[in-house]
Amino acid sequence: SKLLRSSWSTSQVPVQMLSIFAVGGAAFAAPESTAPESAAAPESAAARQGKFAPLRTLLEGWELTTEFAVSVGTSEGERFRYEGGSFTMQTLVPTASVSKWPSAMMFAGLVADGTISTLDTRVNTILPYWTKEASDPRSAITLRMLLTFTSGFGDGHPGLEANTRAARAWRAANPAELARANASRLEFQQSAACNAVIGSNARCGKWIYEHIKLIGTPGAVYSYNSNHLQLAAAVAVAASGLPIHEITQKYLLRPYNMSHSYYKGNCPDFAGSLMTTGDDYGRFLHGLLTYQVLPREIIEQSELDATPFLKGENQLYGHYGFGHFLMCFDMAAGFTHACKEARSHMDPGAFGFIPIIDRKHGYYMQVAAAEIPPTGVYALSGIPEYLAVAAKPHVEALLAGKTGPTAAAEHAHHDMLSLSVADVNYLVDCKLHPKHCAQ
Repeated sequence: SKLLRSSWSTSQVPVQMLSIFAVGGAAFAAPESTAPESAAAPESAAARQGKFAPLRTLLEGWELTTEFAVSVGTSEGERFRYEGGSFTMQTLVPTASVSKWPSAMMFAGLVADGTISTLDTRVNTILPYWTKEASDPRSAITLRMLLTFTSGFGDGHPGLEANTRAARAWRAANPAELARANASRLEFQQSAACNAVIGSNARCGKWIYEHIKLIGTPGAVYSYNSNHLQLAAAVAVAASGLPIHEITQKYLLRPYNMSHSYYKGNCPDFAGSLMTTGDDYGRFLHGLLTYQVLPREIIEQSELDATPFLKGENQLYGHYGFGHFLMCFDMAAGFTHACKEARSHMDPGAFGFIPIIDRKHGYYMQVAAAEIPPTGVYALSGIPEYLAVAAKPHVEALLAGKTGPTAAAEHAHHDMLSLSVADVNYLVDCKLHPKHCAQ
């Protein structure tokens, strides 16, 4: 397999690799429901492998990165798996921002079991030090605002972390915002209360409350940072009376059977410190897809657009829900009607781990990767996002029954191209000249 080689032909971009940059998912309608048809006979493993052969061929031809795995699942469970190089679905990796989605749903679990009354419970009814003065905008902050990153605490933008072409362009165009966010992040990291080793989430929450300023009106401003989930952790500890790692076990790791996953430290950063495997994260995605762990009402609330006020702004990935984006990848026009109708959700990580749930077509998929040592190279960490976006319409076509020799030709046809020439240039440049993408 080409995927097992790390060499790269400098003469041209392989045709197989280019053929995966495809769209056309709208042409392949699939059922809205996530429930399997009771009358249908179970699909055999051999049949599943044959059905997904075109996708496997495309992944085997992908030479831009080698250490990654891909899985696709429906309500029936995993339908497809691909493992490249020495990377498997059991490889334990740091996830960076991929932590945000499970963390947010974990804290939503305290509403599901009644520990916290509602998603719109005000924080000042749980944390005794939190102001109740109506003149102080912090008094209006709710759990929902913390989970949707709309509490107003601190600066931050998705472009600060990602290693994609669009993220690098955002940083170059916004030096002042970049400087403010980096200064705020440094202050947070230097706080003893929030230190992963000697801090605690209860003390960290109070430190954020006392030291981090609001950048806007709670509920009407969005910032991508660690403050919101650290405050949610403080709320969870106070409301439940449980130590933080008992909370992670009770509301996330045990319910979703994430038996090999954990958060690092005595005071975990819930926006970025989850260690997990592709298998574990796949079980989390399946649990959300099928509404098996949390009530449907809470999951549906988690997938609502919490940032409609962003309107035409390009947020790189789309608008925001509970710890994840309503997927609208790199759209300069902002969150478009087409993105809204697509009903897809994603939580990209800075190291290349990309999970997606597609409600319209009833499936989940993930590109599991960690492009940092020892499992990868940071210069390539932006590439898996493009692989996930490019592979997605192929998944939809295959799930809708577009298989066989004719379909295989369609999967390689130029009519299905999706990524721009600028995207391809960026991907190839990172591969051929890693130093260009290393910082």
